[in-house]
Amino acid sequence: KANAAVNIQPAAQGGAAPPAAAPAASAAASEKIGDGMYLITGGYAAIVVDFKDHITIVESGQSEARGLAIIAEAKRLIPNKPITYVVNTHCHIDHSSGLRAAVAEGATILTHSLNKAYLEKTLSVPHTLNPDEAQKNGRKPVVEAVVGEKKVLTDGTRTIELHHLQKFGHHDGMLVVYLPKEKILLEADGYNPQPATA
Repeated sequence: KANAAVNIQPAAQGGAAPPAAAPAASAAASEKIGDGMYLITGGYAAIVVDFKDHITIVESGQSEARGLAIIAEAKRLIPNKPITYVVNTHCHIDHSSGLRAAVAEGATILTHSLNKAYLEKTLSVPHTLNPDEAQKNGRKPVVEAVVGEKKVLTDGTRTIELHHLQKFGHHDGMLVVYLPKEKILLEADGYNPQPATA
């Protein structure tokens, strides 16, 4: 029956087994791609940028565990600085499921304006049956819209350009990220090369 009413309750203390815990974050590997810039590998790629007084992360991963692993690696690479921004290329689940880890961290999420309302709503939903880090620490999401076609983040030394990818069938609110000094472009779901054939 469609839309049947349900009443799901967590297991009682001392009774049945508690809800399954989220999988532990496995360590993320990284490689340096420029001065103060690192590529996080081992899953969907993320980029970590060392600004003068903070860290910016591009992409949060496809799960809370991956998001936590990216954050842990960013803090290992760049100790003693807060993670101020996490850039979200688009709101598809495999590119936004790690954002609750960013919420738990207290980072501001940067995304195109077309994604803002959706992310604010979905990231505000309580996770009470299987509490994640954002639920446990009570942090609320802060989502900042990239309005228009371009936003530049810079501290005078490092620069990240966020560009709205137009006329792109995968997602209307897609951002691509360009690192002009390093000449590196991060795109999500725009080009997926096929495996080489024999």
